[in-house]
Amino acid sequence: MQNNLKSWQPHLIALGLFILIPVIYFWPVVTGKVLEQSDIVNYLGVSKEIFDFRNKFHTEPLWTNALFGGMPAYQVSTMYAANLMQYIFIAVAKTMPFPSGTLFFACLCFYILMKVMDVNSWVSIIGSFAYAFSSFFFIILSAGHNSEANAMAFMPAVLAGVMLAFKGKRLAGAVLTGIALAMELYSGHVQVTYYLFMALAVYGIAQLVVAIQNKKIADYFKTVAMLGVAAILAVSTNITSLWLTYHYSKYSSRGKSELTLNQENKSSGLTKDYATQWSYGVGETMTLLIPNFKGGASEPIGQVAQVPKDLDENQGQIFSNYSQYFGDQPFTSGPVYVGAIICFFAAMGMFLIKGSLKWFLLVSTALSIVLSWGKNPVLIFGTGIYDFFFVHMPMFNNFRSVSMILVIAELTLPIMAALAIDKIIKDKEFLKESIPVKFLKNMNGQKIFFIALALTGGIALLCYIMPTTFTSFQNKGEIDEWVQRLKQGSPNASSEQIEQYLANITPDVVKAREKIFTGDAGRTLIFILLSAGLVWVYAKKMIDWRFFIGGLLFFVVVDMYNVNRRYLNDKSFTSKKNMQVPYEPDQADLAINQDSSLDYRVYNTTMRPDQDSRTSYFHKSLGGYSGVKMKRYDELLSYQIERGNMSVMNMLNTKYFIVDANGKGNMAQINPGALGNAWFVDNYKLVANADSEITGLSHFDPKHTAIVDQRFGDYVKAGAYGHDSTASIVMKSYEPNDLVYNSKSNAQMLAVFSEMYYKDGWDAFIDGKPADYIRVNYVLRAMTVPAGAHVIEFKFEPTQFATGEKISFASSLILLLSGLGLLFMQLRKKPTE
Repeated sequence: MQNNLKSWQPHLIALGLFILIPVIYFWPVVTGKVLEQSDIVNYLGVSKEIFDFRNKFHTEPLWTNALFGGMPAYQVSTMYAANLMQYIFIAVAKTMPFPSGTLFFACLCFYILMKVMDVNSWVSIIGSFAYAFSSFFFIILSAGHNSEANAMAFMPAVLAGVMLAFKGKRLAGAVLTGIALAMELYSGHVQVTYYLFMALAVYGIAQLVVAIQNKKIADYFKTVAMLGVAAILAVSTNITSLWLTYHYSKYSSRGKSELTLNQENKSSGLTKDYATQWSYGVGETMTLLIPNFKGGASEPIGQVAQVPKDLDENQGQIFSNYSQYFGDQPFTSGPVYVGAIICFFAAMGMFLIKGSLKWFLLVSTALSIVLSWGKNPVLIFGTGIYDFFFVHMPMFNNFRSVSMILVIAELTLPIMAALAIDKIIKDKEFLKESIPVKFLKNMNGQKIFFIALALTGGIALLCYIMPTTFTSFQNKGEIDEWVQRLKQGSPNASSEQIEQYLANITPDVVKAREKIFTGDAGRTLIFILLSAGLVWVYAKKMIDWRFFIGGLLFFVVVDMYNVNRRYLNDKSFTSKKNMQVPYEPDQADLAINQDSSLDYRVYNTTMRPDQDSRTSYFHKSLGGYSGVKMKRYDELLSYQIERGNMSVMNMLNTKYFIVDANGKGNMAQINPGALGNAWFVDNYKLVANADSEITGLSHFDPKHTAIVDQRFGDYVKAGAYGHDSTASIVMKSYEPNDLVYNSKSNAQMLAVFSEMYYKDGWDAFIDGKPADYIRVNYVLRAMTVPAGAHVIEFKFEPTQFATGEKISFASSLILLLSGLGLLFMQLRKKPTE
């Protein structure tokens, strides 16, 4: 027992540090504050209706009408109670104040990966903090991309399980893979998980090559089969959300459009221009080593540099508003920085790591970097690498912000660094040892040391002493943008005057950016020299391993801590009240809320409709905030709503407009033309396709005519519709997932409902009996209603939810019991095992 406790000592110390250091970093949370996250504010805005329903009925609505006219709630906020694995995450979240729990999981999962790779426990701690404290974690947490951060946190554990299985411990590896992948999928960020699977595919190919070389193909496929079972259990644990999302994906903005009006730049998913808008610049990759290589975040340069004294007031204001960022992206919250020290040791790792593991890490890192360049092409045989993936890789074209694929480099570089440090720790004659290097002559450790120092510290030194060699410190198109702004502000100024005006300012902007650049280059150089010095004095036996490890851990944490404080610091926190109640009603909201009608929509003209979560917090909005709005509604926004088509506004039951009251705040305007929740039309117009359907909305009267795609022609032709000027149809009760109407007419008629058409989940009933319905007016529902008095009901009850929850419970129970069994057996082992 005593030996067991001694063997667990470094693990317990690691756990203690993984809890302590994140809590210290996020200390304001301990004092009662919360992290102020813009995306979480948006999330709270669009999910208000869902929360209210959940609190009232203690169940999930699965649909919400609060944003974009209506869409599945499981793309906004849905709880899946049957997934037992989530309670592990919830337990940590309730024990450790957010977001320290996310960093705890990142540290723990990377530590597990290091132990699977037989890395020294103390080195594993260094690697864990290097990974968890990479700048991207803090940048996305500051913005509110919590699911992305959580998905990144569990990536190392998934890789650990796969590696453990290929090391011959198939059962343990499969159990670890299943649990880690279940948590990864629970995080709910498909894009990060997709990129992880790309890296795992590279690892799998590397292992297949090894299996072929060693003639162990059968063992390889046995391992793959075991991991396949684990993956099935992990997917089944999260089957409800995955299944529902899969069914919705073809209807979402990430799906294929039926429109052929503009074929340029189309794909089966997002347009290429939209997907590659946030492409990392080729030179911008240097931020992995020098964080401010492109100036840092898109913040006004006046926040970090003083206005030169020789500029007048107007020039000084323009100077201050220039961005300190001068990279290729439209804007950025900060760079992807893995650490100067990590880059130094990773450069050594390129030579020290052997076998298939080396090629897995190098290929994955290179692929991650090259694909992050997106629209900045790298050509092979005349084809851009990103273009090839965009066209041929399944689902790849559904993801935007291609720079996000750098999450793989953020994982692989700390692995390479940790393996290099582990080699130095375990080999006391490292500097003298002859090390075989593939395709090169054998090198001794000392030569590898100086090569790595030149590749990292040497570059940082050159950046410091010759900064203009590497960049011009100006953004592409930046001058043209400022010329346009000045022309708008000073319409009487000549082009020559404006250009001269800017010419007086630009050199000072360049000098300020150069100072930011060289300051970080010098900073990087210092940390590399400090870590290199530690390696040298340790290898020369001037200090023991404790000082070497302790010094490295200290330098890594200090390096990453100081950079991360630029993007997430004490100013990033606010009171709990501000986050619990993200928006206060203005006079327009208060006026609209006096209306006690069951259901109507509001269009806020003072905000961009695709960036408007505020209106959704108080009303059912035509706008919203979601990257996966319904495809047809997204097109309706672009082609009709944003162009002010009142016929479309009326058919969407837009009862109120929020408008700017000439600088006196917002006011509400009632729309007398809103058609209500449902109405009978006198006739219909058949059109050939989606193009004709959406263009037909430009000139039609929705009160009397319904535009019907010819695919629904048989339905309306069988209607034999009559006419009744006294007919009525009114909403009787409203819940987001249950709409009830009373109708009365003397003839069979076609009723149009001001609700989004989504066949995969919405069931219709007339007097309690199932009824069919169709799509009209590009996005709305319509139904043939017989003569007489009837009760019409629409209920949202996707079968995938109930079935998925049963599968989820069974699968998560198997994984949970398997994990507990594996842990029990591990605790019973002797230290030598």
